[in-house]
Amino acid sequence: MKNNRIILILFILLAAVAGYFFFTKQSGTIKKELSDFAVADTASIDKIFMADREGNTVTLVRQPSGMWRVNNKYNAKPEGIHTLLYTIKALEVRSPVGHNMYNNAMKLMATKSTKVEIYQKGNLVKTYYVGHPTMDNLGTFMYLEGSSVPFIMHIPGFNGFLSTRYYANEQEWRDKGLLHCDPQQITHVLLNNLSAPDSSLEITKINAGEYTVGNGKHQLPAYDRIKLNAYISACSNVYYNLLDNEMSAERRDSILKAGPFMTLLIETDKDVLNARLFRKPVTASTRSQYSEETGKIWDYDLDRFYLLQKGDTTWYTCQYFQYDKLLKTPGYFLPSKASK
Repeated sequence: MKNNRIILILFILLAAVAGYFFFTKQSGTIKKELSDFAVADTASIDKIFMADREGNTVTLVRQPSGMWRVNNKYNAKPEGIHTLLYTIKALEVRSPVGHNMYNNAMKLMATKSTKVEIYQKGNLVKTYYVGHPTMDNLGTFMYLEGSSVPFIMHIPGFNGFLSTRYYANEQEWRDKGLLHCDPQQITHVLLNNLSAPDSSLEITKINAGEYTVGNGKHQLPAYDRIKLNAYISACSNVYYNLLDNEMSAERRDSILKAGPFMTLLIETDKDVLNARLFRKPVTASTRSQYSEETGKIWDYDLDRFYLLQKGDTTWYTCQYFQYDKLLKTPGYFLPSKASK
């Protein structure tokens, strides 16, 4: 009886030890596989390639200046790059995919997922696939190339899924900035009002902090420096709102025939924005607005206009309220007592 008790105690002890090592090994294996998703040193990441199941691909490349380029065509939007790099670094496992979910998870990822390749100093260091969100929208199915199972990934403290941060649409990655520069780099601004030339605006830099302001024919004898500095600062960051990729040839020709209502030229030490501004015709989706003077409906959109850059066939949709700070007349810059 005593011997049986000793054998039982030894069995329990051995089972406990075996269980400890088994679960420790399992836990260690899972942690190792999961840790392979994240890249801690995002500062050394110089290229990210993504491809979705719809045939879209995007290659993001870090430039020596620190900026990122999209498919070697456009500057990438900084907020998108920041979010993606943070996600790549902060990824953690929520749980491995169980046997009962494995087949369905892999089938869904085979039809709807985004392949992600991450490069450091020109070398491929990570390849994984980003799939669909979990039922509770708090996790995202991901599969690390070479791994035995997919995992449900998340970022601790973030209540949402991560698949929307990995997208391969070129235009969605494109920075909406038409011009970015240091205000001190701006040397010349010419806003030509084609319907009222006397209201045109021309600003020319003479030296640091000194400018001439006028309409091209006449210069102001004095100007409000605070307003001018704010205007120059506004000219250093010019954005568009949307791309119009579905404009018909007939509509485009009609707009071109009508001609621009203004032209905008901003020259810097290194870059130039040379654009024509066109009225956007009223459409079924345009908010109807009436002229307070005549009572008639305006024949163009009062909220948005088109912008076309020299040497570029892309039609940009811009919003007047964003450009109001640029569409000024010389009188705006008169000293306060004589300002118009």
